[in-house]
Amino acid sequence: MNVRVRKAEYSDLDKVEQLYQELNDHLAAHENYPGWKRDVYPTREDAEEGFRSGGLYVAENQGKIAGTVIFLYEQDEVYRSINWQIDPDAPVIILHILAVHPEYFGCGVGKALLDHAEFLGRQQGIRAIRLDTYEKNLPAARLYEKCGFQYIGLADLGLEETTGLKWFKIYEKVLIPHPTFPVSSL
Repeated sequence: MNVRVRKAEYSDLDKVEQLYQELNDHLAAHENYPGWKRDVYPTREDAEEGFRSGGLYVAENQGKIAGTVIFLYEQDEVYRSINWQIDPDAPVIILHILAVHPEYFGCGVGKALLDHAEFLGRQQGIRAIRLDTYEKNLPAARLYEKCGFQYIGLADLGLEETTGLKWFKIYEKVLIPHPTFPVSSL
């Protein structure tokens, strides 16, 4: 399999929405470890917001979108209050809605998206990549830990009222700038 990660284009939004729907249908029929629900989370509006901010990325395999993620550069108040490994004011990427189409489970798509975040982060002088996952999402937790993310702890992200999910595992990967990458400003 040849996975290529790239910044999403406007024409990708329909495909990202379809990926969210097919993934949520799959999760509803099997073990729904992230706790996502079709037409609740994630939705096309989430993808559109990620696209507008310039942070929506897709992973393609032979022209088909196999996965997607949103990179955020601003931390909300809850994230700012977490006891991270490095200064909470350091430049970071927060990964949001990392999703892999069920046809590509176990094929390295999630790892490719994480590797791309790390590559871009090093290029941009980012100090860390941060993310969270619902406490029962063991496949995601295993992936993050396998890819070098450090478990920070459990946090209540204030989503229980809207999603029914209270506790989230928090992860961080500290990046040391690579000497061969030119550092550019955000």
